[in-house]
Amino acid sequence: MNAHIGLLGALAVAVGLMSAPLHRRENEPAQSATTSPCTADSSYQRLAFWVGDWDVYDSTGAHYATQRVRAVIDQCAITAEWASSGGNKGMGLSAFDMKTHAWKQVYVSNQVPFRSGVTLRTSDPSYTGPGIRFISLPDATAGSPVQSRVTIMPLSDHRALQEFEDSRDGGKTWQVVFKGEHRLRMIPATSGRGSNFLLAVSHNY
Repeated sequence: MNAHIGLLGALAVAVGLMSAPLHRRENEPAQSATTSPCTADSSYQRLAFWVGDWDVYDSTGAHYATQRVRAVIDQCAITAEWASSGGNKGMGLSAFDMKTHAWKQVYVSNQVPFRSGVTLRTSDPSYTGPGIRFISLPDATAGSPVQSRVTIMPLSDHRALQEFEDSRDGGKTWQVVFKGEHRLRMIPATSGRGSNFLLAVSHNY
C-alpha cells in the first residue's frame, strides 16, 4: 500500500515537472509581443505617423485613392495597400534595416509589365526633413538613367503627404509627378498579441 502511494506521488511530481515548461512556452509569445525592441526604437518608428486608413486627394482637391497602412511584425515593419480609380492597386512593405542603418522598401503593383510593376527603394541619406524619402535602386539591366523617389511626411490636422518625383538624368534633377494628400479616416490600434484592428473613426477633413 505504501509503495503504491509512493508511486502515485512520484508520477504527480513528474507530471508537474513536464507541465511547467509547457506553461512557460505558452506565455512566451505574448510576452515577446509586448517587449518588441522595435516599439521603443526611433529608427523603426519614423513611419509610425503613417499608420491608419486614409483618403488620398490629388493637387486639385479631388479624391484620388485610398490607402491602408499598418504596423506589422511587432511594429518592426510597415505595409501600405493602395487602391485608386481604374482598378490600379499596389502594396508596399517598408522596414528599417539594422545592418545598413537604412530603410528598405519593395513596392508591387498590378501594372505589370510596366516600370511601376515592382520597385525596390532605399531611404535617401541626404534627406533631412520629416518622415522618410525613398529613392529607387538603379536597374542595371534596364540601362536607363530614369529614377523615381517618393517622400512620405506628416502634416498637421491628421494628414500626411506622399510626393512622387521622377529623374531622367540619373538623379541630377527631379520633377514632381504626383502629390497625394492623405486625410485620416480610421485609426488602428494594436491588441495584446500584436494584431491590428480598427479602433476609431476620425473626422473626415
